[in-house]
Amino acid sequence: MPAKVILEVVSGAIQGKSFAFESHDTFFFGRHSDCQARLPKDHLVSRHHFIVEVNPPDIRLRDLGSLNGTHVNGVRYGGRAPDELPADALGRPFPQIDLKHGDRITVGNTTIQVRVELPSVCGRCSAEIPLSDTAATQRRPGEFVCHRCRGELSTDDRPATQVEVARCDHCGKDVTAEAGARRRGAYICEECRTDLLAVPAGLKLLLQQTAGKHSGPVAPNVGGYEIGEQLGKGGFGAVYRAIRKSDGRAVAIKVMLAKIAVDERARERFLREIAIAEELRHPHIVSSLDSGAEGATFYFAMELCEGGSLADWVRRQGKMLSPQLAVPLMAQCLGALEHAHGRQVVHRDLKPSNVLLMASSGVQVAKLADFGLAKNFERAGLSGMTATGGYAGTFQFMPREQLTEFKYTRPTSDLWSIAATFYYLLAGRLPLEFSHERDPMDVVLHEEPVPIRRRVAHIPSGIADVIDRALLVEIAARYESAAEMREALVRAI
Repeated sequence: MPAKVILEVVSGAIQGKSFAFESHDTFFFGRHSDCQARLPKDHLVSRHHFIVEVNPPDIRLRDLGSLNGTHVNGVRYGGRAPDELPADALGRPFPQIDLKHGDRITVGNTTIQVRVELPSVCGRCSAEIPLSDTAATQRRPGEFVCHRCRGELSTDDRPATQVEVARCDHCGKDVTAEAGARRRGAYICEECRTDLLAVPAGLKLLLQQTAGKHSGPVAPNVGGYEIGEQLGKGGFGAVYRAIRKSDGRAVAIKVMLAKIAVDERARERFLREIAIAEELRHPHIVSSLDSGAEGATFYFAMELCEGGSLADWVRRQGKMLSPQLAVPLMAQCLGALEHAHGRQVVHRDLKPSNVLLMASSGVQVAKLADFGLAKNFERAGLSGMTATGGYAGTFQFMPREQLTEFKYTRPTSDLWSIAATFYYLLAGRLPLEFSHERDPMDVVLHEEPVPIRRRVAHIPSGIADVIDRALLVEIAARYESAAEMREALVRAI
């Protein structure tokens, strides 16, 4: 049984409602129609009052710059002074707090009780106890010893409640407090993650060193590749050039580090979920070749695109794309999305660094990379807290509904993101007005995209119309499919 978080409304206008979460998700409270808990007539509630991010059993609340603040166990978080205007508060970071079982969230007359349900685990080895075995393995209320450990008790003097210390897979230090007493599994500590990402060869060495440590049905054939120099890196990992030893083919290997303790079940579930995306075969989708995991380290071998990404191209050229170059690439990306969406695969992380280039007959063509990786890594909870974690760049190419409907991103959300990507590549600016003085989540929740011709007047009106329509906040007003959007783009040129 997986861990479960339940938010139960115990007082107020929506008393009796409850919201249950068994996987990574977000929950919004406010007056706006896109909030899961909505109180449209309560003057004490702001449009988007607070967000709760759940990654069971972890829970984090973040006040969203509300007027009256959010109270947790009687302590106020956030809120503005009586004479303070909303604009005056934009420069302050929104306060957030990690919640636990039994906490009470209060806004006005509404109170929400937090409940965390955890699976029963062995007090010696931390293995989960099946529901059918709880009676047979319980020694006293709340204390369990699995059948395997029960057989060892006669030859081991340790108390039955002594749990093994959790240690970092890389440096070996005790990480029980950092990883969380409620999580067990392979873990790389935060200090080691930072150090490994700071060194170009860091994750390459980690993958090679951990090979064989956590053998199992999903262990990768790391020895089948000769891993070379780093091609790029991001918040969760890095990409390396590699040679497949079996045939000498040059490939790219992406290595990702989980930010939580990873048990065998979570590892297998994630790799199983991305298997469908790995089967995608299209001229404008980067082909997946292999994947696997070692402990908290995941790897993905894929087709190598020597041209790098569109983000790399802009940096190298020192200028933005012309419409003549951008539009054919955009049409190719839409063709790739049409193929993927037809197979029920949504990318969910489209941005300039995920549009790669490869030469074909002397012409650069676009290929979409990382289908399913970011989406399923987040949904499996392996990225830790992402909506409230403050990771740079998280919101820049994200449509509003991807934040408010975290688990249910749809094909039209991909169309928003690909339009935002080419908007940036053409205009050199983002559709939304982000700034250092304003919280990016507030921008995504409340701002409308700026029409692209206000940024760059020379873009042909037909192309601008296609991009602007795809970026509309109202989902029903956008293009219904990648095919429809691509046809509109072809007509525009």
